[in-house]
Amino acid sequence: MGQIPMPGGWTMAAMWLPMCGQSRLAALAGFIGMWAAMMVPMMLPLAVTPLRRYRAALVGTERWRARLLTAAAGCAWAVAWTVPALPLYVAGTIVAQALLDLPALARIVPVLAALAGVAGAGWHAVSWCRRPAHALDAVCARPAVVAALRQGARLGSHCVRRCAGMTVAMVAAGFMETGTMACAIAVVAVESVRLRER
Repeated sequence: MGQIPMPGGWTMAAMWLPMCGQSRLAALAGFIGMWAAMMVPMMLPLAVTPLRRYRAALVGTERWRARLLTAAAGCAWAVAWTVPALPLYVAGTIVAQALLDLPALARIVPVLAALAGVAGAGWHAVSWCRRPAHALDAVCARPAVVAALRQGARLGSHCVRRCAGMTVAMVAAGFMETGTMACAIAVVAVESVRLRER
């Protein structure tokens, strides 16, 4: 992904702006695809424990049906992690255009990004200390696929909210940077272990 030199000695990721000859819609679709391909596998360890608990709660359900329902819940969880890409891209394009139009604002972005990164990391730490682990809805005797999708979406949105601080910190640090992704993967690995212990 290309970088745009900005006033203040930093570079802005070109992914926030359409490439030459590319429509806004195509750029949005590309961003959503990139976001899903990156964030869903990265956050997947956080889904393992709640999905296993959901599978265990399907007592008395045929094995093939329980697997199908758990897979449906997992797909809904992945969609819940993909949805935030839309508002993030819209906000990112607005900010990117403003930074291109206002060089004075662009010069203070490194400081603002550092503050946002620290605030996001703090928010993430506090959210994981205060919020309970994923809770499961009551599973009826004959669970339907719709109920499994609802459960997966609920687990996914819960995970998105709990990781919102880390997402802010990743965006501030440049979430396509190798170091940022490595730190995020390490945090997710630690937290997935904590989830199993709860």
